[in-house]
Amino acid sequence: MRPADRTAARSLVSLRKRRGGGGPRRSARTSRLLVLAALLWVFAPGVAWGQLPDLVDLSAQYMPGVALEDPRPTRAQVTSYEVSANVPIPLGEKTYLIPGAAYHVEAVSYADASPGLDQLRAFHSVDVPVLLVQLLPRDWALSLRVAPGLAGDFEGFDGGLARVSALALATHTFSEKLVLGGGALASFSFGSFLPLPAAYVEWAPSPYFRLEAFLPGFATAKLTFSDRVELGLRADVAGNAYAVRDPRVTGAWPCAAQPADDPLTEQDERVARPEQCVDHIAYSVATAGVTVGVRAFSSVWLTAQAGHSLFRRFEPMNDDDDGIPGGGQSLPDAFFFRAGATWRIPKS
Repeated sequence: MRPADRTAARSLVSLRKRRGGGGPRRSARTSRLLVLAALLWVFAPGVAWGQLPDLVDLSAQYMPGVALEDPRPTRAQVTSYEVSANVPIPLGEKTYLIPGAAYHVEAVSYADASPGLDQLRAFHSVDVPVLLVQLLPRDWALSLRVAPGLAGDFEGFDGGLARVSALALATHTFSEKLVLGGGALASFSFGSFLPLPAAYVEWAPSPYFRLEAFLPGFATAKLTFSDRVELGLRADVAGNAYAVRDPRVTGAWPCAAQPADDPLTEQDERVARPEQCVDHIAYSVATAGVTVGVRAFSSVWLTAQAGHSLFRRFEPMNDDDDGIPGGGQSLPDAFFFRAGATWRIPKS
């Protein structure tokens, strides 16, 4: 689950907690805080609070090179970078709009590459999410999020790069210590629609310990010391699909017919094979590790996570969103390190 998807769940719960069933006076106070947060996003930071969407989040992740199954002995190393920003805007005492933007890139480098390997170097995604949060009576809240975007190698642009994801989540605050929620999320890209159920839980039995999970995206347990240091465990499941428009792929066989047939191969390169042409690549990864966060100043936190991947796989897909026969590969699990900086919305 990407950070933008986790934002929807967290923001809903936090806004409901801020309301606390306290009526117009409490809601008006929350509205003023959100206006202040929007101004602080432009001008100045404050003191960290809650789990509203982070104003700005920067992160980088490193995973060492691993041997590909095919072709050997090629090794591929992936480094990921992400930046996101959100602006909370109150539309009323109980309604909040939170537009944002996010950019993510997977940078790939190769070692001992075999001749003829198309070394695709970078895959990008740009999303523009819009989150609407509605506070409801009896400690209920509803969150609706839509995030259109583009994903691909950005070597060329067409309608195939477009994608959209959506989330609907309802939560109920049982007490200051327990919040439960459920709903659904869905994505549409490359002609395929994928719906999934979603569940949220937050349990904070003390001011120093907090357990949070948004399934199927992440789960985390965290200890907080003096509002300055956070230490915990975290597991994530993430996935993305990137369009391939590199001319080394789109202009070669089997994507494009060639002027002459290679007599050394069984295939006839003079005839294109769309079902074997790589239109996009699906990538999925699951990780788990230890996290630590330190409040550097005001509401700016520096974070780090170290751990190990539990599952990694990429799957070349054709224009019909079917897998290329024999093209999918499971990558060896490896150590990872992630570092970031987060500018949180300040406390009141």
